[in-house]
Amino acid sequence: MSDESGVIEREIFISAPRERVFDFLVDPTLMAHWIGLFHQLEPRPGGIFQVEVSPGNVARGVFTEVTPPDRVAFTWGWVSRDPELAIVPPGTSLVEIELVGKNGGTLLRLRHSRLPDAASDMHRERWAVHIGRLQAAASEHH
Repeated sequence: MSDESGVIEREIFISAPRERVFDFLVDPTLMAHWIGLFHQLEPRPGGIFQVEVSPGNVARGVFTEVTPPDRVAFTWGWVSRDPELAIVPPGTSLVEIELVGKNGGTLLRLRHSRLPDAASDMHRERWAVHIGRLQAAASEHH
């Protein structure tokens, strides 16, 4: 994956069709299986993206692209009292998720850019955990 400063890239194969995986990116009930406690999602360009990832830590931004079943992109930043998170204000970074059909399943490519260097390692670790949960949840519900 990329070691470019301020950019995280991850790829993972999910044993479910793209349409199913896409639903886990835009449906609050399904998203709850892999990330967050509370979700406010308006999956359309300009629509709200807001997820309380852990108590008191809310990722907030807007959807910039919603192209079923291929791609979702949204801005990302934190409303939090945790200084490690607060260095990424709401909407200042960008998460892009691409879904590619492969071998009867889906290759998910996640790219999180415009992160401050000080926040990159933490986001890299946590995205690895969350997309692992997505892989398990989407495969189970297939």
